[in-house]
Amino acid sequence: MASEIHDTASINGVHQKDPLGPHVTLCYKDEDQLLRGTHVSSHGYVHGKDDLGFVRATHAGEKPDTAQRQQGKKTVWPSESELEVVPEIGYGHLPSN
Repeated sequence: MASEIHDTASINGVHQKDPLGPHVTLCYKDEDQLLRGTHVSSHGYVHGKDDLGFVRATHAGEKPDTAQRQQGKKTVWPSESELEVVPEIGYGHLPSN
């Protein structure tokens, strides 16, 4: 799940301008989280809406899929009918020792 580039975030439960700047919000889950009904959210910060050069990333802890959005009208994780399946991809680097 991903968002458009935006410059706001929920900080201590208050929706406000993100002091770290513009970013895309990515939410994802692995097989274990799928079984537990949880997911992880990350912000991928960029230079600006017209400059998508990567700056940094932050990651929140696991959150229940049933958690409510700020306005309380919807849950943070959409229903299965609102999701589109995409191939699993992943890249990383792990030290050899």
